[in-house]
Amino acid sequence: MKSGKHPLLAVLKPLLAIAVLAVVFNMLSWTDTATYQAGGEDVTVEGEIEGDWKTDAVEFRVTDEAGESVMLLELERGAAAMTMDGTQLGDEAQWEAGMLTVFASVELRWVALAMGLFFVALLFGVTRWWRLLRLVGCHSSWFNVMRLTYLGLFFNLVMPGLTGGDVAKAVLVVRENPERRAWALMSVIVDRVLGLATLALLALVVVLISGETFAELRLPMLGFLALGVGGAFAYFNKGLRRALRIDVLAKKLPMADKLRNLDEAARTYFSHPVELGMAVLYSLGNHTGAIVAVWALGNSFGVTAEDVGLLDYFALVPIANIVSSIPIMPGGWGVGEAAYIYLFTLIGATASLGVAVSVSFRLCQVLLSLLGGLFLLAPGARAELDDLEELELDAGAPPTP
Repeated sequence: MKSGKHPLLAVLKPLLAIAVLAVVFNMLSWTDTATYQAGGEDVTVEGEIEGDWKTDAVEFRVTDEAGESVMLLELERGAAAMTMDGTQLGDEAQWEAGMLTVFASVELRWVALAMGLFFVALLFGVTRWWRLLRLVGCHSSWFNVMRLTYLGLFFNLVMPGLTGGDVAKAVLVVRENPERRAWALMSVIVDRVLGLATLALLALVVVLISGETFAELRLPMLGFLALGVGGAFAYFNKGLRRALRIDVLAKKLPMADKLRNLDEAARTYFSHPVELGMAVLYSLGNHTGAIVAVWALGNSFGVTAEDVGLLDYFALVPIANIVSSIPIMPGGWGVGEAAYIYLFTLIGATASLGVAVSVSFRLCQVLLSLLGGLFLLAPGARAELDDLEELELDAGAPPTP
């Protein structure tokens, strides 16, 4: 590998990260607000919710620009807004908790459940990759595959997108299989492609059966899946490969021999449909565990079934994760929050809750990823750490098979 970063890229990446996060957090309400109708118009006031904001009746302390208390209101959802002395201010009172209030009210028992579910989901993903490695003769113990997965997660903290850790996994698994470098590298690619394809298919099914709830997402999801299926068919269909002269063109490309090895490895996988079917089942287990974990995080912030139902999460989470996998931000930060804002408001929930769920999801992933750092303390991990540090200097260049 060749060390050194492009200076311009080194500057632009953090600037882009800051810009995206600034836009996202500027879209949010950081203070509690109450709204009621007076004279046929909506009146919105800022202040502080007294007590549990998730109940159907609260006390709301209205504050001025300096943060000083102006008056105390008694609010009940859909009823009139009243002052403490019984004066009616307006009809159909509603309120929305700001981000600080939402995070201050988190229920840790739901977060603990989510962490357990995320770990179970990870075990499905580890088993999927372990079987894919064995299929092409890259024999490794299940525990070692889990170790490599955790190292990938750990490195994902500094790599762009939710797939950034895949680059680290590819470097490490190729290093452990020098005689089958192309097959080891392809195992990471196939593992990610199958995971994303299953995720997209799961989201599409829910979008299609959800009536008008996600109507505007049907065409983009159908297009995304059709593009993927069409590309796979064009690549693996022998007749179409000949018609498109893919093999002839590949021989003229730089590193033709190495590309041929990758191509052979890919076709090895797709010549075992039963094993690929098993990989899809493991993917479903992985995604289901993660989705239910995000549902638990929603419950920790008081997201009710009326706001976002469990079935809704089976569309929301896959779509947000697909968007977050675009390699723009480390760990998908900012991009994922923007996706959750859009998706939560699409079904009538608040942007604040969407961001709270997204941020807590990422923090849980960070906690799981940090466990990967423990594997770097093991004997013999110095060489792996050197490889990962060199990879970071190379700005994520994939290993050559």
